[in-house]
Parts: sequence; C-alpha cells; structure tokens
Amino acid sequence: MAYRAAPTGLAKHVSNMLKGNLMKKSPVWLPVVQAIPPGPSVIRSQNPEVNVSGQTELEQTLLSKPRNTHRLRHSEKHLRTPPPRPRAIVYPEDKLRRQFFKDHPFELARPKVLVENDLGINRTDFSKLMLDGMHPAQIDGEAVIKYQLHLMTHEGMPERKAYAKATSEFYEIRAQQEEDERAAREKMSNVLQTLQSKKWTQKALYLEERALKQGQTTNSQF
Repeated sequence: MAYRAAPTGLAKHVSNMLKGNLMKKSPVWLPVVQAIPPGPSVIRSQNPEVNVSGQTELEQTLLSKPRNTHRLRHSEKHLRTPPPRPRAIVYPEDKLRRQFFKDHPFELARPKVLVENDLGINRTDFSKLMLDGMHPAQIDGEAVIKYQLHLMTHEGMPERKAYAKATSEFYEIRAQQEEDERAAREKMSNVLQTLQSKKWTQKALYLEERALKQGQTTNSQF
C-alpha cells in the first residue's frame, strides 16, 4: 500500500521525493500548497482557539490543567490505582421509570403502539397525560413517566406529588379504556346472538362447515 502523507506534511513529502529523484516533475499544485498550507484534520484534532464547548474562560482554565495519568502498579491489588472509567450516562427519567415499573410490572407486557406521529412516538407535548384526539390505548408507562417529569420541571411539584397525580390520571384512563372495551364486546356479542337466532344464518353456517369438510377431504386424497 502506498504511503499517504498527512495533509499538513504533503508539501514537505513531495519536496523530499523531488530531492531524492523519486519524482521527475514537480506537481502543478505544489507552489500553491506551499504558499497556502492545508489546515489540520477537523476530525482528528481541535482548534484550541475555538470554544466549541461553550465554557467560560475560568472553566477552560480549570479543565485544561494537565491531569496526572500515572498509574501505580502495586503488588497488592487493593493498592493499585483504578483505571479511568467513563461517567455513567444518567437521565432524570431513569429513577422515575424504575419506580413506575416496580409498582406496575404488568405494564411491560402491554402491546406498544408504534405509530410515528405527533401523538405517538414523536410526541413532545406532555402538558396533559392524554391529549385531545388520542386513544386511551396510546397512553402507556412511558407517557406517565414523561408527564410526571413535566409536572416536576414545569409546575414545580415534588416527586411524590407528581407521581400521585400522574398515576391517578393514568388509572382513570385505564378504567375508561376497559369500560369501552367491555361495551364493545357486549355489543359484538349481542350482534352475533341476533344473527345466530335467525334460521338462514344457521343454514349458512351449516353449509359453510360442510364445504370446509369437503375441501379438507378432497385435499387429503391428493
């Protein structure tokens, strides 16, 4: 594989190749690169003059102090310097989520609605637990957690009070959902009983079952 010089050392590398007679003719772009050298890689290095972190001068001074990365290797394991580890990524919802699913473990078994709209996954408005136009089935544990966090951050409620308010509204929505499902089942049951009470319906079901049995018998012969 051919050697690829860094952009900052490209002009020097080509000049050395010309001095060593490894290149017969100087490239056309060499004077331009020597006059206007390329900058360092944006990915591999950072310009210290640009404040990309948004920190103040005092914060930059405190954080820019060289850290002692020397590690002592003792023969005793408990005396060894522990290796540096990245900080754990923690979100404020994590604590609320653990508490909610500890109290409501069966919510994890409920089917999840994966509709990507303003009322589903991409929902950002949690001023109310159930927005206008939402179905009760779209309210799950994650919505309760986000609503509790909204009460804590925007309305200044303590954690326990926000949890009690969010869960009480959640119970009302669940009760409404169960009542609607019960009414729908009763309505469907009444419709089926009305249809089955008619003679022509019974005859149609009989003919359908006979046709299915005949089809199964024909398929088994082949």
